[in-house]
Amino acid sequence: MYPAVKSEGQLGCPLVGTWQPKVPVGTILSEGMLVGHIVRLGKPEPVVVPAGIHGVIRKLTKAGTWTAYGDAILAYGAADGMVVEDDHHEAEAGGVEGAVAIRADTDGTVYLRPEPGAAPFAAPGQKVAAHDTLALVEVMKTFTPVRCPIAGEVVRVDVDDSEAVEEGQTMFWIKPD
Repeated sequence: MYPAVKSEGQLGCPLVGTWQPKVPVGTILSEGMLVGHIVRLGKPEPVVVPAGIHGVIRKLTKAGTWTAYGDAILAYGAADGMVVEDDHHEAEAGGVEGAVAIRADTDGTVYLRPEPGAAPFAAPGQKVAAHDTLALVEVMKTFTPVRCPIAGEVVRVDVDDSEAVEEGQTMFWIKPD
């Protein structure tokens, strides 16, 4: 994994290659979060948020853009508790005003409980802390936790237990504290 290059209000490319973002505008950034990949020599290299960066993604460099070291891959600003949309993105249909959408990082099967019969990781009305597990996504017998990027309240769950999910699909809506 490569931490993005820090500069005032933006993150820069840590490698030379083709940028492929994995998060949408409006995502709240947290240290170590995967924001995309730089494809070089046919291999995707993960790019993560470096330490000390906090805010909301305001603008993303277009997927497939050739980037050099330090070129801006995203711009961010202060997190004000609202999903941020720029003039190139429409608000998500059916979204929850003032809430942050938590989306699937990959295709797979989502599990809302740690085991059958157990209480769900997160249910509507429940308070969650940053980095709490909201669900598990299984891909080829490997389970990856879906972590909450912010503290807040779960206002809606848009997936069912054991349901197939697609990369980018909204699974949860969290209203920030």
